[in-house]
Amino acid sequence: MDIFVPDYYEDFSCIGSDCNDNCCIGWEIDIDSVTLEKYLKLDGPLGDELRTNITRSEDGSDCFTLASGDRCPFLNDNNLCRLILSGGEDMLCEICSLHPRFREWFGERCEMGIGLCCEEAARIIINSDKPFGLHILRSEDSESEPLDTFRLRLLDIRSDLFKIIENGKDIFSVCQNLLFYSAEVGNDLTGYYPNKVGMLRSRKFTEKAVSMLLSLEPINDRWNDVCNRLSADIDLDFSDTAKYKNILSYFIFRYFLKAEPDEIIFLKPAFAIFSAQMIALIQRGCFMSILDAACLWSKEVEYSSENLEAVFNFLYEEYCE
Repeated sequence: MDIFVPDYYEDFSCIGSDCNDNCCIGWEIDIDSVTLEKYLKLDGPLGDELRTNITRSEDGSDCFTLASGDRCPFLNDNNLCRLILSGGEDMLCEICSLHPRFREWFGERCEMGIGLCCEEAARIIINSDKPFGLHILRSEDSESEPLDTFRLRLLDIRSDLFKIIENGKDIFSVCQNLLFYSAEVGNDLTGYYPNKVGMLRSRKFTEKAVSMLLSLEPINDRWNDVCNRLSADIDLDFSDTAKYKNILSYFIFRYFLKAEPDEIIFLKPAFAIFSAQMIALIQRGCFMSILDAACLWSKEVEYSSENLEAVFNFLYEEYCE
């Protein structure tokens, strides 16, 4: 099995207490079964403290009981992890050691990336000065099945989508070309052509989009405050073309290959474009940097399966019904 990563992947390393945000604050931290067993058997005061701070989430998974301010109970006053300080990174549960990295398996192909929700990852992704590219990080022995014809076709299409982004002169034309190309090849693959194809930018669409954003389950108190400052009167500014190209490439990379034969694959690029639109809307409406707006969008939408589904349902209603 080959593990593919973006060319910027190895540039990432956690900046720890220098981060303005913190992935150990405001998140439910799940504990995988292997690490849980280790925590339950650990001797001494640290083992006692670990067991005291383990609880069950609403979905039945094991997780840490968050302290005041939704802080991980093992985050010290300097925003450093006491588990790492006590026993090294081997003390971390899987999600903590992996985040903000993500990985997906497609038969014999594995893809890994870094998530836009992380301040340092977003800086690397958005500020990249090279066209999006992938390389093999390493190869591992595996008995996985080879990619089927459909997935191989998606790989070819995704490569074309990256080229459209790379060669486009401005973001609006890039988005239009992504949508029209996706509609055509999606029709060839699945026999489905959406009712609307062009980039949706009307006042009515923006009003409906903001209303949908307000209906999402907020991952923190900041989300609704931000959404209440958004309106259809805000002009989107895509003048920083290179940065928004990188945002589009990130979402195409992360989601397009996950399409299934019975899905409307057009909606994957539509989601990338909608994400760029909403990041631009948040940036202008709340006077944020592109990085801060992208981090907020990613954290709210990408890391909640319910919110992600709600956004895709909204896009289905707008483009397909």
